Amino acid sequence: MQQLQLTDFEKIKPYLDAANYEGYNSNFVTMMMWNHEYHVEYEIHDHFLVMVHNYKGTRYFAMPYCSKEHLKEALDYMKEYARKEKFPFMIEFAVKSFVEDVKEIYGDEFIFQREREQDDYVYEKNMLMNLSGKKMQKRRNHYNNFVKEYPQHEYRSLDINRDFDTILSCLERWEGNKEASESLASEVYGILFLLSSNYLLNIKLGGIYIDDELKAFIIASPLNHSTIQIHVEKADKDIRGLYPAIQKEFLEHEYPDFQYVNREEDMGIEGLRKSKMQLHPCHMVEKCRVFINDSYIRQACSQDKEEIKKLWLDRFEDEDEKTATFYFNKLYHEQYTYVTRFDHHVICALQIHPFQVSGYENSSFILGVSTDIKYEHQGIMKKLMKYVLDHYQGQRIYLQAYHPEIYIPFGFQPSHKHQIIKVNKHFYKDETSNIFISNNNYDYQSMYNKYTERFEEYLIRDKSYYCYINERNQAFGDKILTFLNNGQPVGYMIAHEDEEELRINEFIYDKDLLKDIVVALCQKYDKRIIIETDLQAQIEGKVQEVITMMCNQPSSSNEEIRFINEIY
Repeated sequence: MQQLQLTDFEKIKPYLDAANYEGYNSNFVTMMMWNHEYHVEYEIHDHFLVMVHNYKGTRYFAMPYCSKEHLKEALDYMKEYARKEKFPFMIEFAVKSFVEDVKEIYGDEFIFQREREQDDYVYEKNMLMNLSGKKMQKRRNHYNNFVKEYPQHEYRSLDINRDFDTILSCLERWEGNKEASESLASEVYGILFLLSSNYLLNIKLGGIYIDDELKAFIIASPLNHSTIQIHVEKADKDIRGLYPAIQKEFLEHEYPDFQYVNREEDMGIEGLRKSKMQLHPCHMVEKCRVFINDSYIRQACSQDKEEIKKLWLDRFEDEDEKTATFYFNKLYHEQYTYVTRFDHHVICALQIHPFQVSGYENSSFILGVSTDIKYEHQGIMKKLMKYVLDHYQGQRIYLQAYHPEIYIPFGFQPSHKHQIIKVNKHFYKDETSNIFISNNNYDYQSMYNKYTERFEEYLIRDKSYYCYINERNQAFGDKILTFLNNGQPVGYMIAHEDEEELRINEFIYDKDLLKDIVVALCQKYDKRIIIETDLQAQIEGKVQEVITMMCNQPSSSNEEIRFINEIY
């Protein structure tokens, strides 16, 4: 390996061109601007170029620079090089096209860690230049205000020899009043390097002057055949509309034959992300890290619990800290949980609990299947699911079907459905009812057992199921209410209520009193009523039929008399 130098561009350019990666990290100008921090080394081989970055004691590769036909040769060499040099194999800033090629060549030999904060923002050049259309209205207003306030402003192409001192003094003035963070100091160093090396780099500089005083400047270079990259964009922040102005006028005067503008990443900074999204990128250059896939599957142990809980919270939108705490304190069991671990972390988890279903013995219920969002779309969940299904081979296994299409390849088919009914309250408005709705506690298990007498393939609930029902409802902000007929309980509901809607997610009722119960609900609640219930329930309203459960074995009963409504 040898240190990357300014004079190396002509040597490495053919390899950069052969790879033609879209990410801005593959721009030679970028490499040199930040080389003081990343200390890039490289080797040239017959068919490929390899680069190693050395950042704060960590060594990692850039993507190999070569055509696709030589990608395997390059990656095999890189793996061997990392082994000999005794540092962990990692590729940083890998773009999507490269990742897809690696998957095609190597299958699952590598694992990919998505890094959203490293994604490049790419824009249509004409949109940024013309500021046309509704999307650009706010930015156009800022620019028009600038033109109105400063009609004497002037755009100039900058010359490094003539304008170096001017640019330097502006940097000191605009950035000098900030706290000198490490990243800012490094950026200023990189800018000075670009300015001092202009004669060896394919960059252009442009600035806006007001009353012959430089107030904004841009440094940019070609990234590939269709895209230019803005490396530096600095302006006096006290002048409204100056940033849209320098960008618009730079693009009008420079690089006429390019279609796109790459404005680099947001580094995970919320304000920067917001401002870059407000410019409406036409697409993002997605990036990730690439590692040797040494992930493994095992049964969960105590050290995994908090990571599994975090996955649970991250991936399930209807969960929050209260609901997750209830589940993991009361219902979670590590002996029923399996995980995929990589890099000392849980990246995928699956729980499979015993499940007592009438008419069948030895059944289980899969829930909490979740993959870390950084490791999605590479078959990790599929492997874990296959591992568990092989381990439980022969058992009847159920799961809730939020996305049925995911589970069909594993042999699961819909086994249970239910109705979601928006009640037509107008239909029931002239009816009367003797049903009273009570918030007192009753024997919910007995009501459930009576309700399920008319079904087959239903969940058998013992007393332990109802031990935590009040804690569960409290965690979810739900309530349990009982239907009384002449003082006797004839069913109950578990419901969530807000100002506009009562949503009943468990509806246990006496079938002979169903109409009376619905009338009582319409009389009590002056709001929209949504009831989730079995297929037999005849309730007037707008009906949506949805899949409740899937199973890996066929059912022996008719669909209408099967009902499972699993609420943990």
